[in-house]
Amino acid sequence: MDRLGRLFLLLLLLLSSCGRSPGPHEGPIVLITFDSLRADVVGGLGGTPGLMPHLEGLLREADWGGRAIAASSWNGSATASLLTGLRPWQHQVLWPGRARLLPELVTLAEALAASGYEASGYSSSLWTSRRLGYAQGFGNFAAFHGVNATEALSSLKRERRFVWIHIPQPGVPYLRRDRFLSRLGPKVPPLPARVLPRQLETWFDPSVPLPPARRRRLWALYRLNAAWADDRLGRLLASLRKSGQWDRTLLVVTANHGEEFGEKGQIFHGGNLGRQLLEVPLAVKLPEGFHRRIAPPDTARVAAARIWATLVEAAGGEIPPAVAPSLFRQAPPGVVSELYLGNGTNQFSLVEGDHQLVWESRFAPPDPEYYRPAPENGERRQRDRDALSIPSRAALERLRAAFEATPPLTGRGRPRWTLEIWGSRGGSTPVDDPARAAAMEQRLRQIWGAFGEGEPPPGEEIGRWYTGEPPSRKQGNSRVHSSAVRASGS
Repeated sequence: MDRLGRLFLLLLLLLSSCGRSPGPHEGPIVLITFDSLRADVVGGLGGTPGLMPHLEGLLREADWGGRAIAASSWNGSATASLLTGLRPWQHQVLWPGRARLLPELVTLAEALAASGYEASGYSSSLWTSRRLGYAQGFGNFAAFHGVNATEALSSLKRERRFVWIHIPQPGVPYLRRDRFLSRLGPKVPPLPARVLPRQLETWFDPSVPLPPARRRRLWALYRLNAAWADDRLGRLLASLRKSGQWDRTLLVVTANHGEEFGEKGQIFHGGNLGRQLLEVPLAVKLPEGFHRRIAPPDTARVAAARIWATLVEAAGGEIPPAVAPSLFRQAPPGVVSELYLGNGTNQFSLVEGDHQLVWESRFAPPDPEYYRPAPENGERRQRDRDALSIPSRAALERLRAAFEATPPLTGRGRPRWTLEIWGSRGGSTPVDDPARAAAMEQRLRQIWGAFGEGEPPPGEEIGRWYTGEPPSRKQGNSRVHSSAVRASGS
């Protein structure tokens, strides 16, 4: 988007915040996200009570506390959807080689700035760095160190301030947090001091089963990380209360995605779209006396991407058609998630109630080098905190060439699908119901393709994807938010 196009869009957002009745929220807005926190590790959502007491308490106290569905299981895609309100194919943050948040997209910080909010962001993740465009709209953007984020919350006043804090746990590296061991119960296996991402590479390959004893150790370490993340959340919430602005703050707490420990034959995240990777906790605390209420019941699973519109609408901003609708409004059922450029496959998920359809299209034969661990090098050690080194560069280049030449949803040959039902206590079970699967397949196609005709290749001008025609240079990609038709079930 050129400068004129961006100014035009932000002016629309600013003008839409004026003259509304009843008035918009005037106090602080705080968004806190965890890295890799699955819902079923949290008490009240299927997890052991007491492991994460601060989050559990917030879920009970909040105006809405329940489960959300992440837009993807890969960090970049999922977080970009949280901060833009768009699905992965819309914002085009699709895989590690295409991880930059495009400047023509309007971030949550920018949209709130159009309503008079000053924004501060705190994140130390590789995938949400300034280098990758995540500082857009933030007057202050810094690495998360705990102290700086707590100070930002404790110093909040009555003015319009937006604060985003990304807690890097319970994601890797997994560390043995001895002071939380008692929260795991009486039978804790012997645990190593730490586990780095590269030590998990072997079991990212679905053909290599995760041994049960190792799974128990990793699951225990992950839950210790979750307890540590909750401790950090507790400090942040205490700082917010200390500011005196608790009652006036619109607070949202969620996670970018979950984590897998062999449930679908893999470990870590970003390898598939199973429940353990998509279902995350969500708590929404509205300001005291706020005139709006969350529309879906807290028993429903909602799209995490709807947070963007919820916060912008609360501040008085206009919600563009392309963005997932706010939680203040009813929306068609169904949540779509996407995962691109796997080992020859793209994956799509549609969750409706307790049913999930996973659709897999193929763009190339599987590459035998895809799961081959990369050799040790300095760059890899530097990335150990954030990501596995899979796939190898050679395999990725071969797969990427085929991916870019293949329709993403249809693929080559007949796509495969699986239908599952999610149990009330976690997990999922395959279901043989061809009629339901066919109906869900049709809805998935409708939702995914609601913004244009055909299946354009990745990197196609975003304006063309939304409007079905190339954008003019004067309008740029302002059509990303202003000219698209809303997709049902976003």
